[in-house]
Amino acid sequence: MARVFAQDVLKACEEQGIDSKYEMILLAAYRAKKVRKLPLNERVLPAEEYKEPSTGVIAMREIESGQIDLQALKEECIQSRCKVTESDTEQDEVEEN
Repeated sequence: MARVFAQDVLKACEEQGIDSKYEMILLAAYRAKKVRKLPLNERVLPAEEYKEPSTGVIAMREIESGQIDLQALKEECIQSRCKVTESDTEQDEVEEN
C-alpha cells in the first residue's frame, strides 16, 4: 500500500519536473513542516484529510493532488536552507568597490 502510494506521488512529481524520489522526499518533508503551521484558509485538501496524525502523509497527499507548485516549493526550500542572502552578497560587492 505505502509503496503504491509513494509511486503515485512520484508520478505527480514527475509531471512537474521533479524526477528524483530523493528530491520528492525532501520537498515532502519541507511541506510537512509547513503543514503543521497552516491556517485554515491555506489548506489544499478537504478538512477531514488534515485530521491524519502524520504531517508527512498529508504533505504527500497534497503533492499527489497536483495543487502544490513543486518548483516554487523547491525554490522556497532552497532559500530556507541558504545561510547567505542576496542582500548580503550585494552588500559585499558594494564594500569591495
